[in-house]
Amino acid sequence: MKALTKVSVKETYQNIRNMIASKELIGGERVTYDVLSHKIQVDLKTVKKALKKLQADCLIIAVPDEGLVVRNFSYTDILETFDCRTALETMAVKQFTLKAPQAKIDDLRNLLVPFEKGPISARVFQKIDFHFHDIILANCGNTCAYELFDRGNLWLCMEVIGLKRPLKEILQEHLDMVSAIHNRDASRAVLLMRNHLENSKQAFLT
Repeated sequence: MKALTKVSVKETYQNIRNMIASKELIGGERVTYDVLSHKIQVDLKTVKKALKKLQADCLIIAVPDEGLVVRNFSYTDILETFDCRTALETMAVKQFTLKAPQAKIDDLRNLLVPFEKGPISARVFQKIDFHFHDIILANCGNTCAYELFDRGNLWLCMEVIGLKRPLKEILQEHLDMVSAIHNRDASRAVLLMRNHLENSKQAFLT
């Protein structure tokens, strides 16, 4: 019998969270300590603690007569997530454009360089998409906004539904935002971010 891996609760929490994001664990799926412990090869005590943290984040739900199940993001959840993202990220991009050091703006541009001839892998590009938005939020100067985004599991919800638009279209919107940010044109950056998120929301609705 293979020995269980000794890893931290934090690592186990992140591992299970990634399984939800990648749909390895599907919304509505029942989760048991024993089965999950065997699946990820982590000891039972650590798995229980990690699942408790995931319950606190509302990613694992206790359902009467069923036990623990993976949260199923509803239609309303997703629409509200887009609305929250728009509120937080338009504010963040405005402050980032006005205040971010040039090095951070360069980081945004450099993320997109490998895709200038067009994105190839949706999975890889989705990770780049996350880092693009994360750089803006993390460096906008508003720690509260960044923490709200993280605690609200807004990005995980986006990962679950996936990218619904052509990758080249999303890439071009990112490039347009970088251009506005580079020129310190906060009004245009806000408009582009708002349109970018609204386009993604509409793609989900259709």
